[in-house]
Amino acid sequence: MKKIVFFIIYIVIFSACDNTTTEPSNKFVIEAFLYANEPVSDIYIKSTFPISEVNDISEPISDAQVTLRKNNTTYPLVPSDSVGYYHYPDTDLTVETGDVFQLEVTYEGVTATAETIVPTPTEGLQVMPDTMLFPLLGFGPTPDSVRAYLGSLRMTATWDNPLEDYYYLTIESIADTPQSIFPDMIASILARFKYVSEPTNGISITVPGVSFTSLGTHRVKVYHINQEYVDLYLNQEQDSRDLNEPPSNVKNALGIFSAFNSQEFLMEIGRL
Repeated sequence: MKKIVFFIIYIVIFSACDNTTTEPSNKFVIEAFLYANEPVSDIYIKSTFPISEVNDISEPISDAQVTLRKNNTTYPLVPSDSVGYYHYPDTDLTVETGDVFQLEVTYEGVTATAETIVPTPTEGLQVMPDTMLFPLLGFGPTPDSVRAYLGSLRMTATWDNPLEDYYYLTIESIADTPQSIFPDMIASILARFKYVSEPTNGISITVPGVSFTSLGTHRVKVYHINQEYVDLYLNQEQDSRDLNEPPSNVKNALGIFSAFNSQEFLMEIGRL
């Protein structure tokens, strides 16, 4: 699942903020994202939890009725292998620029609805350098010259943004058998490399070379973000003494339904 890491903590705060308008047994949280030109698989439903709880004790909900509607056609979603997630199992549903989607979730007699529009794709994406080379690292002391070289490695992605919209960047290793940049002992505890930035309304994001963990081909994607997601991101830091309900585009429940569109670039990580 393409879980957007910087958003997860905030949705916990969001799902805990309001405990007065609906009975807890009838309240749930929707965390649903569509990605242009990709299958529908990132629709997540979970329970709320009392604001008095320090930790997130929400539970995934796997028995909701979930549907998407586009152009007056309804597409029923089914539970995924990951508990709480739903996906569309067939190939006749596409997510394209400008598509308007309505989401409907029914659980324990409560029906929640939301709507989103697929934004325009990112344009003008460039990544420099397109190849980044790392020295062979060992377990002994690292020479100062090598440390200086590693510290100088940078990858910068730039794109067009005349309207100062918000974007975020992901980098993911797509090599069939990725090889670690680090010694084998360290490599054995590392998962496949995935990097997710925070949103920005600028025109570039720079990632230090030391953030990378594996050699091989990497897919760099910059996603154009919808306003409903921007509103939630900008409101994610709240003073604990002022827990106002954050913005939402979901009616009759809590959460967010949004869509993203991207442009991608392939880069290589290799050895000197």
